[in-house]
Amino acid sequence: MCGILLHYCPNNNHLNDELIEFPEGTEFGDTTCTNESSIFNKIIPYIAARGPNYSSLRAVKAYRISWFSSVLSLRQPFTKQSINVDDRYFLQFNGELYNKEISQGDNDSLYIASMLQNLKEGMGVIDVIKSLEGEYAYTIYDVNSSKLYFGRDPIGRRSLSYSVTPDNELYVASVTGSAGSFQDCIGGVIYEYDTRTKLLNSNQRSYLPYEVTSEIDLNFTSLSEVSKNLYAVLRDSVKKRVESIHPRHIENSPIAVLFSGGIDCSVIVALICEVLQENDYKCGKPVIELLNVSFENPRTGLFPRDTPDRKLSINSAKTLQNLYPNIDIKLVEVDVPYDEYLKWKPFVINLMYPKQTEMDLSIAIAFFFASRGRGFLTSLNGERTPYQRHGIVLFSGLGADELYGGYHKFANKPPHELVEELTRQINNIYDRNLNRDDKVIAHNGVEVRYPFLDEYVIKLSTAEIPINFKVNKLILRKVASQYLKLDGISSEPKRAIQFGAKSAKMTKDGNKHGTDLLKENRNCS
Repeated sequence: MCGILLHYCPNNNHLNDELIEFPEGTEFGDTTCTNESSIFNKIIPYIAARGPNYSSLRAVKAYRISWFSSVLSLRQPFTKQSINVDDRYFLQFNGELYNKEISQGDNDSLYIASMLQNLKEGMGVIDVIKSLEGEYAYTIYDVNSSKLYFGRDPIGRRSLSYSVTPDNELYVASVTGSAGSFQDCIGGVIYEYDTRTKLLNSNQRSYLPYEVTSEIDLNFTSLSEVSKNLYAVLRDSVKKRVESIHPRHIENSPIAVLFSGGIDCSVIVALICEVLQENDYKCGKPVIELLNVSFENPRTGLFPRDTPDRKLSINSAKTLQNLYPNIDIKLVEVDVPYDEYLKWKPFVINLMYPKQTEMDLSIAIAFFFASRGRGFLTSLNGERTPYQRHGIVLFSGLGADELYGGYHKFANKPPHELVEELTRQINNIYDRNLNRDDKVIAHNGVEVRYPFLDEYVIKLSTAEIPINFKVNKLILRKVASQYLKLDGISSEPKRAIQFGAKSAKMTKDGNKHGTDLLKENRNCS
C-alpha cells in the first residue's frame, strides 16, 4: 500500500529536477517543499502516514510535475515509489493486484511497470489499466502523449481525490484533509488530463456496472449448490489476500480483522483460519488479532464493556477460539473514553474530508480507533493487560450487507425494489463507505482488504444468487452454519458499527441525525 500525491502546475517556473528519498521513521509534521504550493505541503503528512516504510519526493522541471509517494511494504521485492519506467512513464500505485500472471513472489507495482514497458502495437495506458484485477488507485504520466492518467479500481477500494484549479493546476491525492477544494474519484473511471490542452476527460470506464439478478427460487432447490459456490469463491478471495502478505518487518506478520462479532467479520475470521491451517507453521501458532472498538457514550451512560458489539465480540471470539485451537486468536478490546473521542474528533473530521455528515463521523471515528489498535487483552480470570496491534493488514467484512441485503431497510422490500436497491448499493459503494473508510484506516499505517468485494465474489453474488436468498442474509447465514460451523453467530441480527460500538450521537443532544452536516471547523496541519 502506498500514499499518492501528485501536482501538475503549468506555471511553476521555479520547479527544480530532484529526487529526495526519506528513510523509514522520518517525521513529516513540518515538511516544506520549497518548490511546491501550500496545498501540496499541507497534504504531505497525511500521505506519509499511509506508508511508514519509505517516502520520496520527485520533481521533473520539464513536465511541471511533482510526486510525493509513501510505501507500506507488503509485496516483495521492496519497491520504491514513484517509479520511472524508461523515462517514458512515471507510475504511482497504491493497492494489491490479484491477476493470475502475478505469482506470490512478484511485486504488483513492478508488474504494471513491466506491462507499460512491453506494450504491444496498438495498445496504450488505458488498456493496461483495464487489465488490472484487485483493489488499487494509481497515477500514470505518459511523457510522449503529455497525458496524466489517474483513478481507482472499479469498486473503489482505495481512496483517491482530485482538484483542478482555475489556473489549470491538477492535484491528485489519496487523502487531502481540507487543503483545497477536492472531489473524490468515481470508482472505475479512468481520468485523463491532457497537459497540452488542459482538458480533463472522464468518459473512459474500466468496467461494466453490476446488475443484481431478479431470479426467484421459491422452492429453494438451488440453495445448497449456490451456498457451496459462494463458500468456494469467498474462501479463494480470502486465500489470495492472505498469501500475498509479505511484510518488510517480520514482527508485523499477524493478521488483524475489524471485528464486531457479527456474521460478516466472523465468516472472514473462520476463512482466514482455514487458509492458515493449510500451512506448516514451525515457529509457533499463527496470530489473528480481532480489533473490537467500543465507546464511552455520555448520552447513553454506557461504558465500552456494556456496548452490544463488545458483548457479542467476546462470545464470538470464544466460538472461533474453540473451533480453531491451533490458531492464536486474540480479542483486542479497544476502549475509547469520551475525552479521547473529543481529542481526536476534529482530526478525524478533517481526515475523512470531503465526507461531512454526523453518520460519516460516527463510522469513521470507530474505524480510526479500531485500526490504531491500542487496547487490552482479557485473560480467563478477567485480568486485562495493555496490548498494541502488530498486524499491518486489516480484513473487513464491508460489502456483505450490500450484496446480501443485510441492512434493516431491505427487510420488507418487494423483490423488484430489493433488486434495484442492491444494484445501486454495490455500484455506488465507492462513494461513501470506501472513500471514507480507507482514508481513516490507512492513516494508522495499515492496509485494509475486503474479501466480500472481490470481483469474483461480486459477480457470483449479483448474477447467480436468487434475490429471495438475500432476505436477511439468508445465503451468507447458510454458508456460515453449513461450512464454517458458526451456527450461533449466524443467527445474530445485523447491527451497524456506530450503534453496536455506541459511537453515534456522542452528546446529549438527541436532535442530531446521521444526515446532518458537521459544523466543526477543520484544521489541516
